[in-house]
Amino acid sequence: MKIIPKKENEHVGFQYHVTMEQIREHQKKTPEEILLWIEEYAAFMHAFQTEEDKERMRLLKNKKTTWG
Repeated sequence: MKIIPKKENEHVGFQYHVTMEQIREHQKKTPEEILLWIEEYAAFMHAFQTEEDKERMRLLKNKKTTWG
């Protein structure tokens, strides 16, 4: 499988804004709370990914270069 961006994601950027208040709230969390969130997020994503998306993520996991 050649790894290329999905057609619908071509030339699409991504931005996410985080406020100082959100950063401060995050800093109050324990490592256990953060790891639990990561596990829950991973399970959620896995449940909704197609088999093609799962394979794409598996292949990209250890890839050290970008799309270029």
